[in-house]
Amino acid sequence: MSQIAKLGYVDNKLGAPSNGQQTTRILFNTIEAPGTTSGLIFFKTFQGLTQGQTNLTQNKLDSMESMVIKTIWLAQYATNGALATFGGDVQQTISIIVGNQQVVKNLPIQFNQGSNGQAFDRLHENAGATTDTTTPQTSTFQRFMPCEIRLLTDIVVPPQVAFEVRIDSNSGVYGTGAVVCALSGYGKIFSAGMSF
Repeated sequence: MSQIAKLGYVDNKLGAPSNGQQTTRILFNTIEAPGTTSGLIFFKTFQGLTQGQTNLTQNKLDSMESMVIKTIWLAQYATNGALATFGGDVQQTISIIVGNQQVVKNLPIQFNQGSNGQAFDRLHENAGATTDTTTPQTSTFQRFMPCEIRLLTDIVVPPQVAFEVRIDSNSGVYGTGAVVCALSGYGKIFSAGMSF
């Protein structure tokens, strides 16, 4: 089933309108100064975050909006804004919870991190390479680049259903800067021009 058909099927089962504007969706959420911890929960707390730190005000989409998640993007920034190694190269897993269902369970993210990991981002020519003018760039590992995980299954976030992303680790070092989680994929948004 295509992502468009799956989204339409889920919306229809929930009684959601199917005449919204089709679009590419990116949802993102930031956790400031998480420090060293064994777990992070994204899309749970929005208080005090600016529009540059999140594009949601609650962990639900509006009543006429829905989304299919195709990619999970994770990044860690130092206090000076430079990219840092996500979680400090410790073993980490990611889980996605939609409603009361765990739709992605303990997916290991360390396979594309660190000196021994493989460059996962194959879309960009210099993915995983450090930027250095004196050394040739090689895409042998993804150390200071954001982690990008492409999902092979369509994860649907229906309208008005709570969702969150959890990172579990063995004392991940997330620093005093910020960590960001972004979900991207296909979605529908409310469009007054199409709805009225």
